[in-house]
Amino acid sequence: MPTHPTVLIVEDDAGVREALVEILRPEGCRVLTATTVQEAEEAKQRVAPGGIDVVLANIHLTADREAREGYALWQRWTALDPHPRFILMSGDTSSRDLPAIRAGAVRWLTKPFSHAGVLEAVRDALGR
Repeated sequence: MPTHPTVLIVEDDAGVREALVEILRPEGCRVLTATTVQEAEEAKQRVAPGGIDVVLANIHLTADREAREGYALWQRWTALDPHPRFILMSGDTSSRDLPAIRAGAVRWLTKPFSHAGVLEAVRDALGR
């Protein structure tokens, strides 16, 4: 991985969020966290333009399974700028059928994930 890439984790489940932090920080990542799309937007505003290298976003950030907030965040941010790179996550395997995931336009990580799987996905997103 490059020296100190910045990773934004957008995850509503505290246990999953903390597991991701525990995986990425020892690898030298600067980790920012958010539990909602609004918090993700605020985190993006706090860093310099282009300051977030990778976003790990849960597709479902609320109980409303049709909302797909993480997917909408990816759509909005990448429409404006292809940086940062996204990895979308979900334990709901039907999310694989979302058009961008099915087409391979965005990386996908199935929950539950392994330590090695997270690191591989982040390295891949960073082009390593």
